[in-house]
Amino acid sequence: MQKSEIFNYYSSDYVAEQLAINAQSREVACCFESGAYDQRPSVLQYKSDIMPLVKKGVTSFHYSVEHWTSPMALSTGMQASRYHELRKGWDLIIDMDSKIGMIGSQLCAAEIIKFLKRMKIQNAGIKFSGSRGFHICLTWNMFPREVNFKPLENQYPDVPRILVNFIRENIKEDLMKSLLAAKPAKELLELIGEAPSELSPFFFVDVENTWGSRHMFRAPFSLNEKKWLVSVPINENQVKDFSESIALPKNVEKQKHPLFFKGQENEAEGLLIQAMDWYSKQPKEEKKISEKKVSYENKIPEELFPPCIKLAFGGLADGRKRSVFQLANFLRMMNWSWPDIEDRMLQWNEKNSPPLQTNLILTQIRSYMRNEYKPGNCNSGQFITSIGLCQPDAICKSNGNNITIKNPVAYPIRIISKRKKERQKEEQRTGDKAGNNKKKGLPQYKCSRCDSAYENMKGLNMHIGRMHGEQ
Repeated sequence: MQKSEIFNYYSSDYVAEQLAINAQSREVACCFESGAYDQRPSVLQYKSDIMPLVKKGVTSFHYSVEHWTSPMALSTGMQASRYHELRKGWDLIIDMDSKIGMIGSQLCAAEIIKFLKRMKIQNAGIKFSGSRGFHICLTWNMFPREVNFKPLENQYPDVPRILVNFIRENIKEDLMKSLLAAKPAKELLELIGEAPSELSPFFFVDVENTWGSRHMFRAPFSLNEKKWLVSVPINENQVKDFSESIALPKNVEKQKHPLFFKGQENEAEGLLIQAMDWYSKQPKEEKKISEKKVSYENKIPEELFPPCIKLAFGGLADGRKRSVFQLANFLRMMNWSWPDIEDRMLQWNEKNSPPLQTNLILTQIRSYMRNEYKPGNCNSGQFITSIGLCQPDAICKSNGNNITIKNPVAYPIRIISKRKKERQKEEQRTGDKAGNNKKKGLPQYKCSRCDSAYENMKGLNMHIGRMHGEQ
């Protein structure tokens, strides 16, 4: 897209006004065509703020899902308590992306909307991402202010993740049926060129749920550099038959657009209650993994990493954003220092096709420093299997052909434990042999130079002095 076309689009009073109105109480990240971000934090207060940034080279705008009392007070490395002081709310942004083209995102968005309606939610905001996906928004005012007697604004990002996982679980079966009805399984696999270890809809269409503090999403009416289309709000009846012509910059002002940030007071309360109840019944594994981690003091080398992690570090074309969460937190569980993690993640990014924005990776890593997360399980459907990285070896299948590794973290632990047991057996065997030799009066001390053997150390020392001239 020519610079003049970018200028013409953002110089529209309608576009500039929409960007400024929707940015209130949010942190704003301004992105250049190269993928680099301008200095953060930033804000948009007036529509007149837009064009100076565009003239500077900014091509797209991104908003925080969190609402802040003072966005400009944010800084990298802040304590969680300070975030709690500044955060006054958050929106649930359901972000989906498809490996199989627009059809995957359309079907996924339709299933999510259908499920939300079953939850009595009629006013979800919907917009095109500007590339091949959609964003669905449940605004802050749709949720109650407390859950489990704690302020809801301070339960970010835990509660939004629970909500998204609950939605994923409830659309999974219907989404898979919709995908297979649209395209046979063989054709789906041909489109992506790889086969998953299990047939899950989230191998074909991802619903993101790994974001942390200061997570950003593309602003309504921002351009998207991938296709130079507009991330434009749409009605739910436009999802099924969506046409990219709706998102052409030249067509945006000619249309009437619905609100993206809308919703009635406490409209999503029922969804939240059911999601929290569902989550309370899910098995928790964090404590078990953490206990295993602390028993190893040294940095665990990459040679002990499982096949899936090694494959991921070879570079990815799909699943790059969610793999930042998986890989960085795996390295943390392997006792890598944060500087080492940053260096390794940036090396990994150079192998991606295309690379992610450096700031995105560093921002995510900063958020992981403040909160303890474990990598996703092998069968989570959003990391290893959905990206086609599950290639189990003999360590994974330690019990015949059954895969017994449940989380990548367990793989090096299993190798280390196995080696430790083998070493103990060898020490026991050697010790028993020496003890038996001693009982039988057989030689048990050998000269390292000539291999002569003696029953005791005194005999060996005398030999060394006499034969090799050493004391």
